[in-house]
Amino acid sequence: MVIAHDPQVREGWALSLEATGMQVERCSGPSAACPLLRGEDHCALLDGAGLALYHEAVLSADLVAHLTAAHAPAMAVATRDRHHADGGHEPAMSHVIVPPGV
Repeated sequence: MVIAHDPQVREGWALSLEATGMQVERCSGPSAACPLLRGEDHCALLDGAGLALYHEAVLSADLVAHLTAAHAPAMAVATRDRHHADGGHEPAMSHVIVPPGV
């Protein structure tokens, strides 16, 4: 799962991961519609993921607290965007935010 506000970053990351054979869900990032930020216990997209790459631009202390409380099976990883000269984007994982199932 890739989570980024910028649609070009989100799509670039997803395509990069799909090229390796992964199935990738896309999320536009925390908003008023985010089930975790609305106080719900689970996010259906996150619950179905094994790995969630969060663009560092969408991370906040509040979101990290909700991710930790959700006990999702996915490992949440803070990720930077690696921008290519041709305009492409790929994820560059920075650090684990929440280990799986924590």
